Amino acid sequence: MTRYTNILDPTLPATETLPVKVPIMSLLLFTSLLCSSDVVAAVSIVDYDAQPKLYSCIFGEGVANDIVSIVLFNTVENLQDASFTAATPFIILLQFISLAIVSLAVGIVFGFACCLMFKHMRFLSVSVVTETFLMTAFGFASYFVASLIIILNVEMSGIIALLTFAIIQAHYTWYNLSPQGKATTSVTYEFLGKTAEAAVYCYVGISLYTCIPEFWSFSFIAWQFSIIVVGRIIGVIATFYLFRLCFRKKTINFRELLFIVYGGMIRGAIAFALVLKIAHECPIPG
Repeated sequence: MTRYTNILDPTLPATETLPVKVPIMSLLLFTSLLCSSDVVAAVSIVDYDAQPKLYSCIFGEGVANDIVSIVLFNTVENLQDASFTAATPFIILLQFISLAIVSLAVGIVFGFACCLMFKHMRFLSVSVVTETFLMTAFGFASYFVASLIIILNVEMSGIIALLTFAIIQAHYTWYNLSPQGKATTSVTYEFLGKTAEAAVYCYVGISLYTCIPEFWSFSFIAWQFSIIVVGRIIGVIATFYLFRLCFRKKTINFRELLFIVYGGMIRGAIAFALVLKIAHECPIPG
């Protein structure tokens, strides 16, 4: 049972209690969304120069959570029309592994191809425009190639391939660029990243007012919030102290651990972007 409130038509009863049945495959799709966290919001309140270890932990975990969320979402979304059976978890696991491996492989191939090209073809480092263009072109190529690959009726993730490609560029290709190219590409992609980040959050804010659902279930929101908070606290702290049984050296103090717990509770643009992929009707108030 759930309690909803009508926010578009005030003439209707303010609240009613109705039975709501959610298919298990829809629940699995919803739980895949909860795996993601807003790494940008979390790391924005941590100073890398002052706390590099904490910054790296939060950033690394956030990226890993987003990757798992995207891969799980794409996997489960493909099975929405199927009924849940005993074999479904194994099908999800098989598709999850194949999607992750292939998407990562595409990013790795394009990443090291770009790296080796700049290393052995030094004439490409004459112009900073050429360097920036080639890195951008290889990034787009990795994204589109991964998106065109379909295995086990599942489309591979271009986002994962692009993320893998970007990591390789930062750790390897950047050192093969000219001094001017290193400065130019860093400034260019930082500018594009800040612009894209601002655009995404603006879109999220605007969508709140242009795509308002007809009914809110405050009890459902409260339960999910409680599950996220309690599950996050238990998951992080229990996992940390479980590993402490195997290692003597303590690398993170309790205050940093609490901040990691808090940072992982934030849900942001990745979850919202994945929700937009779900077919739905969006009533616009007017």
